[in-house]
Amino acid sequence: KQWYQRRVRGTAPIGIANVYCGVVEMVALNLFSLIMGPLLMQSHLMVIWIWTGYALVFSIIDHGGYHVPFLYSPEAHDYHHRESNCNYGTLGILDMLHKTNHPFAGTIDAQRHYVSCSLKPIKEIHPDPRKLSPSVVKGNKDIM
Repeated sequence: KQWYQRRVRGTAPIGIANVYCGVVEMVALNLFSLIMGPLLMQSHLMVIWIWTGYALVFSIIDHGGYHVPFLYSPEAHDYHHRESNCNYGTLGILDMLHKTNHPFAGTIDAQRHYVSCSLKPIKEIHPDPRKLSPSVVKGNKDIM
């Protein structure tokens, strides 16, 4: 737990933060989970390289905090770094099964957690009412 808490203590992570961990965590969790699937399936070396590249690129995007159009949302993972008591999984399926996504479910971050097909920033589509002045919130019924 102490290794993981050291890693998630950043509340505004950057892309390269995905490799910020100790040697034990890197080998036991990151590398082991990354390579086990292709090894169990006896995948071709080229498939392993493509899978590793795919996983690293999406891990960097997930830790970058940007909602890139046409790609999956990093909102759940950003929330995990802020709260560190929910959203442990990658896809969210096990989080729903084990009910570790409930703190996230009612937040503005959950409303933003989808694949956006728009070039308009997601925080403009779904602004955070806590960060708006009361007069702006009052005049815009779509926000609430």
